[in-house]
Amino acid sequence: MRPQSAGTWLALPVVAALGALCLAPLAILFAYSFFSVDFVTISHDPSLKNYARILQSETYRGLIARAFGSGLLVAAITAVIGYPVAWFLAKRAGAAKTMLLTLLLVPLYSGDLLRIFAWRVLLGAEGAINRSLIWLGAIDAPLQGLLFSPLATHIALTYNYLPFMVIGLWLAFESLDDAWLEAAADLGAPGRDRFRRVTLPLTAPGLIAGGLMVFVMVVGDYLTPQLLGGASGVTVISAINDLFGTAFDWPLGSAIAWTMLAILMLCFGAGAVLIRRSSLVAEGA
Repeated sequence: MRPQSAGTWLALPVVAALGALCLAPLAILFAYSFFSVDFVTISHDPSLKNYARILQSETYRGLIARAFGSGLLVAAITAVIGYPVAWFLAKRAGAAKTMLLTLLLVPLYSGDLLRIFAWRVLLGAEGAINRSLIWLGAIDAPLQGLLFSPLATHIALTYNYLPFMVIGLWLAFESLDDAWLEAAADLGAPGRDRFRRVTLPLTAPGLIAGGLMVFVMVVGDYLTPQLLGGASGVTVISAINDLFGTAFDWPLGSAIAWTMLAILMLCFGAGAVLIRRSSLVAEGA
């Protein structure tokens, strides 16, 4: 048997599992998005009513926009924090690099619920942050707006997904030749220009890849807004969950899910194009 044939046969179980466990459910979900609910039964007459409802509903449009807005915000925050951390790991950590990378990933070894409840302990009225501020005399009474707010949600989301951004940027910094920065410095370029014209273009593939990972996971996060957001914890993901549960409107839930998926696929396509272009710039350099 030829090596190519052997590889094909070995890949078949993986392809079959991918099709059965991933693609087939998505196809069923797509088909359901064209159905409708008639009292307590699902009508299988196809139509675009569910997608029209999404476009006409200010609530659903607002939830979808807020989800993608949160994704962009957290991706931007993790990028700002991740750049100096990734630079230090790649260029200055030395022998401690392995240990620091392990410490960076330690939070991911614990479950989502454990991390969320740890933030509830920190941000609560009787939590460590409020107690420390009162002890320092900065405040007289606990800050009530820390927990069960958009602030708490975005703090936890940033903490949860920062490692993914740092890893993407760290890999980009590992491949960055310091000679380019030294040449720019020799030519008199200040630090800001060196970052804007050398570091940023050459590390853009890692930034885009890390940003996409963070963006997608924030958009699809269900537990964090529910447990930390309070009244602001209603998200498009929780709306989909309700439609498939108590509301028994599977077709509308499927339509919203596929609308989200379509937007995410467009984002991935745009990200792939940008990564390709930035990689060509890096190779040309």
